[in-house]
Amino acid sequence: MIITPTIISLREGLEVALILVIMLSYLKKTNQSDLRRFVINGSVFAAIVSLGVATVVGFFWGVFEGAMLNIFEGTVVLIAALLLTTMILWMWKAGSSVAKDIETSMESSIIKQSGIGLALLSFSLVLREGVELSLFSMALLIQEGDLSYVGVALGLVLAAGIGFGIYKGSLRISMRSLFNWTSVFLILFAAGMIAYGIHELQEAGLLLIGPLEVWNINPPLLPDGSYPLLHENGAIGGLAKALFGYNGNPSALEVAAYLAYIAIALSYFWRERKTLASIGQKESTKVALVS
Repeated sequence: MIITPTIISLREGLEVALILVIMLSYLKKTNQSDLRRFVINGSVFAAIVSLGVATVVGFFWGVFEGAMLNIFEGTVVLIAALLLTTMILWMWKAGSSVAKDIETSMESSIIKQSGIGLALLSFSLVLREGVELSLFSMALLIQEGDLSYVGVALGLVLAAGIGFGIYKGSLRISMRSLFNWTSVFLILFAAGMIAYGIHELQEAGLLLIGPLEVWNINPPLLPDGSYPLLHENGAIGGLAKALFGYNGNPSALEVAAYLAYIAIALSYFWRERKTLASIGQKESTKVALVS
């Protein structure tokens, strides 16, 4: 299943692309294009370090087995869900001021350290996204198997193409709308990650709260040994599992955590949307009064 990895890596890749577009456009606008190499070098080094993080995590995944593997997988997935949540919240809160904040940081870096400061800035900004993507990729590999790498690669290629088009001015897209609606999908996916992480820790015997199976709606295997369509490993059930963390036989704690996360996150999302809409209306009113 490559849909989920594609969407997640597209989202992460677009954030990196947005950072680079803002930085390179600022240098072009201020006639400092000679400093572009520092931005590019910093981002490339960040990508290399991120790959190193992914390699280390993958190494430990191959070493552990039994209960330790359950603990490792559950921990990685829960950390990835936490990072995914902070990423979503950060974009909701700072989305409208990202460009201004980055440009202010660039101006300060150029004044203090010139090119080296720019390299460090691009490195730190891209590294955060790269480490997040490394952990997400590992979590996806744990949940969905080797095909997740195909989705991650596809999402990054799409993000690079969109970023290049925006930088060259040949593509215009509402990044806020894109981030908002992919955030709704990511909330559902993160809820599934949390439930999966809890499941792994319960399997390892670390979480003894709410272990009872709430229901089991997985249909029995077909006579040929294959999974029915609605089974969590079947065609339709597997798609729902990949996209939204569907589980045909969850524990009580998994269900409670899944529903609580979605309720809290979506209520926060709609509250932020209303706040931004209210601010936009006030700004429009001010402009009208001045006119």
